[in-house]
Amino acid sequence: MYDYFKVFINNVLDYLDEGVYFTDLNKNILYWNSGAETITGYRLDEIAMQKCCQVISHTNINGEQLCDKQCLSTKVIEEGKLQENFMFIVHKEGHLVPVTIRTFPVHDKDGEITGFIELISDNSRQKLGQDKVGALTKAAYIDSLSELFSKQYIENRLQAMLTEAPEKRKAFSILYINITGFRAINEVYGVSRADRLLKMVAKKLSTGISFPSIIGRWHGASFIAVVETTNKSLLLLLAGKLKTLISEADFSVGEETIPIKVSVGYAISQSYDTLDYIIERATKASLDEKETEEPQTSKVAPAINNQQKNRFHSIRSNR
Repeated sequence: MYDYFKVFINNVLDYLDEGVYFTDLNKNILYWNSGAETITGYRLDEIAMQKCCQVISHTNINGEQLCDKQCLSTKVIEEGKLQENFMFIVHKEGHLVPVTIRTFPVHDKDGEITGFIELISDNSRQKLGQDKVGALTKAAYIDSLSELFSKQYIENRLQAMLTEAPEKRKAFSILYINITGFRAINEVYGVSRADRLLKMVAKKLSTGISFPSIIGRWHGASFIAVVETTNKSLLLLLAGKLKTLISEADFSVGEETIPIKVSVGYAISQSYDTLDYIIERATKASLDEKETEEPQTSKVAPAINNQQKNRFHSIRSNR
């Protein structure tokens, strides 16, 4: 019987246009057919034994994440029956794919749920799906104020890059850029002028990087750039260039010209990186830069040991 099911999986499921994958009760991926690979961009060897929510971001028609509060597998456990929903998933390359997902429970001989089977139908060719995905992509992936990529988009792209198979993964770096004293500017000059400052900085940043990159607004007065280089000298030059562009920009309120500075910290991707860890390292480097008195000096947080020390870099902002 086992051989029969093995042949069935290898010779039938892999020929389906629909995506099919199996998970255990903890939602770890056990099987992933060629249809799922085509629809999502991920191969089984890239995602095996990872939780499905860690690999594929599920979004509803309003741009809300479904993995935590409206997970179909969780509903299957609660109700014990098939669950079906129209939603969007994030492709490995970062774009949204409209899909219909059906989740079935798998029972053992005692009737207990031991896992799940999920079918993914690609709705990209349907006009409704195309219209919705265009509107949702703009709403979810573009920050309305800065008109740069949104935090959600940056997170999705970084997650895709970090889960790439080791032999195919491209090394990259991220820069964490923060406007110095933004809170005070907001309090003294008002929200509308602070928003104008954010837009100005965003425009300068978007034109200041000449090689392949993704740049977006992270939160508040912070931005993140993902760049395809791990060369420390280039990163230092790029950070200096961005800071100069910002400091030389003319930001005036009435007759008063307000000097604008940014702090920039970078982190180079490592094989063991997670999304949270690489962001944390770049953020610490940026915060540390504000306390540095000499330009291009690296100051490592006390909690970081010597082995980690060479992975933390900071560049002092122009004074």
